[in-house]
Amino acid sequence: MKEFNQREYQTVILGALLHDVGKMLQRGSFGSLDTKGQHPKVSSHFVSAFKEFFSRFVDFDLLQTLVQRHHEDSRYFNDDLLCQNAHEEHRALSYLVSKADNYSSSERGGKAESYQDFKATPLVSIFSRIELDKALPDKLRYRAKPSNPEETFPEKFDEYDSDELNKHLQGFGEEFSMLVKDAEHAGRVDFDNMFANIFTILMRYSWCIPSNTQEEIPDVSLFDHLKTTCAIAACLYQYHFPDLKESEIKNDKTDKFILLVGDLSGIQNYIFNVTHIGAGGVAKRLRARSFQINLLSEIVSHKILHAFNLPLANILMSSGGKFYILLPNVREVNDKIKALKKDIDTWFYNKFNAEINLNIESACLSGDDFNNYGEVLRKLNQSLQSIKKKPFNELLTGNGFWNEDMAALNIDFGDEEKLCKACNKFPGELRDGKFICDKCEDDKIIGQELPKIKYIAFYKNNTGEFKDYFGYSIDLLDDVRHVRYGAYLILSIEEFTTDSKLPMTHRFIANYISTFISNDECSACKNNIVCSEKDHAREGQPKFFECIANESNGRKMLGYLKADVDNLGAAFACGLKGNNTVSRVATLSRMLDVFFSGFMQKLIKDNYPKLYTVYSGGDDVLAIGPWDSIINFANELNEKFHDFTCNNENLTLSAGIGFVKPGYPVFRAVEVADNFLDISKDRGKDSLTLFGQTIKWKEVNKILAESMQLKSWLKDNEVSSGFIRNLLYYSQMNKQFNETGKTEFLKFLPLMTYDIARNIPVGKKEVRLWAEDLKDLNSPKLKNLGLIVSYALNANRGGKNE
Repeated sequence: MKEFNQREYQTVILGALLHDVGKMLQRGSFGSLDTKGQHPKVSSHFVSAFKEFFSRFVDFDLLQTLVQRHHEDSRYFNDDLLCQNAHEEHRALSYLVSKADNYSSSERGGKAESYQDFKATPLVSIFSRIELDKALPDKLRYRAKPSNPEETFPEKFDEYDSDELNKHLQGFGEEFSMLVKDAEHAGRVDFDNMFANIFTILMRYSWCIPSNTQEEIPDVSLFDHLKTTCAIAACLYQYHFPDLKESEIKNDKTDKFILLVGDLSGIQNYIFNVTHIGAGGVAKRLRARSFQINLLSEIVSHKILHAFNLPLANILMSSGGKFYILLPNVREVNDKIKALKKDIDTWFYNKFNAEINLNIESACLSGDDFNNYGEVLRKLNQSLQSIKKKPFNELLTGNGFWNEDMAALNIDFGDEEKLCKACNKFPGELRDGKFICDKCEDDKIIGQELPKIKYIAFYKNNTGEFKDYFGYSIDLLDDVRHVRYGAYLILSIEEFTTDSKLPMTHRFIANYISTFISNDECSACKNNIVCSEKDHAREGQPKFFECIANESNGRKMLGYLKADVDNLGAAFACGLKGNNTVSRVATLSRMLDVFFSGFMQKLIKDNYPKLYTVYSGGDDVLAIGPWDSIINFANELNEKFHDFTCNNENLTLSAGIGFVKPGYPVFRAVEVADNFLDISKDRGKDSLTLFGQTIKWKEVNKILAESMQLKSWLKDNEVSSGFIRNLLYYSQMNKQFNETGKTEFLKFLPLMTYDIARNIPVGKKEVRLWAEDLKDLNSPKLKNLGLIVSYALNANRGGKNE
């Protein structure tokens, strides 16, 4: 068999990634580059301008052919841009990229290029298109700006300004030229390094450019189109190699692809079942465990890519412990998936006592199936649910028989007193007077390093500091110059960074943790003689939960917030109304992750620095903070989510907040918040449940204002705490009346009327007017009285009238 042509394969991958770069460049001026004419010609001019650079790591002649000749319809494209007119040695590969291009956008052929207004047409927000049972919002659009969480909010405007576009293209040109210049001083130029950096620059600049201005709603990001075209082309090359016959490449009916989904199970139990036993360092270990879930998903994805010799682009979606990878349907692919699954299962079984497992399912698809990609996803996820019911199935029954040796954990736990005091699941070693296992010790170290890290370096061996991730290892770095030799990928988790000598790419990770500013700073509780943690405060280290609780106003409590997007599965499956192409779905997934992993990190860091992010990504959030701060944060998060999603009423958040003392077991506190989140979902969604009461988000600002007013009156002795507690009792009776309809509960009205007259003199006009409104059974104030009073009492706990 003909030896696999790796250089040709890599050229095809890069050609597919750059095939439509001309669509961005032709919108304005780009130095001395000729940006006139049809976009494939501009793409060709671009790669030609950097011929010496590209020639160092790919076949330049082939690259130029692929970016110039990836269309087939002579009605819309000049002869020198058509696949069929490519040189014979390159023609089949031109058709291959053309097919990848069409499958990405689910087009059967080329569409007309408009020379009327395509330069000024902006990218419409994908969230403008999501339609379930509510009306569509007005279409909002994105400004031409480099990717930044604060710049990814859509605005109301119709066309780009030419200066805006030129400035954007200038930024792209400067960053790309810098990469090229940097490579000139390097020795050997590595393809993987260059691909990762080019991928990153395109992510930064082409995210806000529409891939097709001729669609009715141009809402697919050029970046996501380039990325998915690259992924599809990689699979097509492997599938058709070595024959690469044009007739077979043009066949849309054959199952040439496999879509694989991986979904981690057991995440919540693993993250939250930590240190309710008493080993200390809860905050560090909790955040480290959440962070490692992201790492596990990332590394497993890499392992699968490496097994199939695929680029980073083939991870179509990844967030919240779930990922989708496009694979070529080559010979023995199913055997390879099965072997990977067994290898991964074995690792989880041994490393985590089978507490976490990765569910893997896959489905075949043809080129035609990309026309109904949403249905492919729906069926795949339906099948995945069945797989989830049989964890570790291959290990336990892989040979058709029950494996008794694997059914029970084969670990010598030794004496009970030597069990790890942090997890109570593995044998521990004596560390600082307590038995702690290696896994929990790693958690603690990672938790200490997380506040300052900016990069994650990945290695295919044990080079990195943190080892034994399926044979891979990682380094957590605050400076990329400290990376060790042999890293195959470096994730920048803050700023977009490029370096020709390193495989740099970017991913937002919500990683904010409230830390100590100085060694002697223990925040609000520094003078608290009973504080159990203050002697351990160190500059830059995560604050203890007791410290965070003590930063609350009033009662010293922690608030646990859990929130997620309502009906998100339906939004992906049918919200796009048949327009669910692979690139459009990728845009939707990526933009949600930008909000929950990128913007939320920025929001907390700037406005709510006392908070602690346990996890945020994909579509859900768990954050911990002072009880009053967490309420305000939840409210602003919801407001920003609506701004981000074009105020589309089809996309809403539900949330639950549980309030506990700082010493309360984490997993129990999360259960409280989880239960409240479920209540919000059950009561119509688009809601927040706290203090045992569910309210719509639109009511929150009014209720908070009422609560703060009542707190102020309580503090100033305008009302007594006894009267306020009576109001709480009346609120409960009103709730019972509303739930049962029994008039016996209406006796609260004369009781409350008497209480108001007795406790609030007529002279206190403002307070009396407020209280009199409570007598109206239809008053929103009465409906939410329990919540208003609960907030005021907790906010005033410890006050002079308490």
